Amino acid sequence: MSSIDLVILGMVLEKPQSAYDLQKDVDNHHFPRWTKISVPSIYRKVIQLNEEGYLQSNIVKGEKFADKAVYSITEKGRAYFEELMNTYASQQVSFLFDFNVVITNLNKINREKALDLVKKLRNSITASAKTNDEYAAAYADIPLVGRTIFEQQRMLYHALLEWLDTFESQFKEE
Repeated sequence: MSSIDLVILGMVLEKPQSAYDLQKDVDNHHFPRWTKISVPSIYRKVIQLNEEGYLQSNIVKGEKFADKAVYSITEKGRAYFEELMNTYASQQVSFLFDFNVVITNLNKINREKALDLVKKLRNSITASAKTNDEYAAAYADIPLVGRTIFEQQRMLYHALLEWLDTFESQFKEE
């Protein structure tokens, strides 16, 4: 059970697609920015979901290109999709930030270098927030369920910056 299953099943539920079209869709929607999914893993996962009976493939004659398999969701796939939706909505939320390992080790280096790393982290979060805002503006016409992810990310970046300000002042006082 993985979030990539949920992404693929949801996209195929919306409209039948080839694995290549799914890869393009994931890339175009910038899914890897906010969920654990990589574009190269999609083809392999589509084959697996097909083999497990969650998707079915139909070979479509290509006009300019070779024939391709177009995947649609099965009843078993719909049930699995709903199961995944319930599972992910019900599980405990955890935030895992790679930079936390830097924070936990700041007291092991000299204060000047530590504060420089805090500054770099602030710049990184600020740049990420700016990129998120640019994406939100560029994709302002997407449905609410997509726009709200940009808003969620915006709020998280701002909360992280507030947290970092508090931490930095406490770290300086220590």
